[in-house]
Amino acid sequence: MGAQLEKIFKIVEEKKGLKGRMRLVVRSGVPKRKAASIQDDPKLLEHFKAVASDILEHDINEYL
Repeated sequence: MGAQLEKIFKIVEEKKGLKGRMRLVVRSGVPKRKAASIQDDPKLLEHFKAVASDILEHDINEYL
């Protein structure tokens, strides 16, 4: 459950710190704690990837 979402959170935090992680929470609407308990729905996963790529200013898929 939520393995990909958790991984995206981890990558964003490693690359952009707490501020980047908070931007991901705000823009995705999903807190980090909740990401672990929800399913990796393909639609939600694509939204997360798009938001994370924008925050990182780099394609997140290269880190996954």
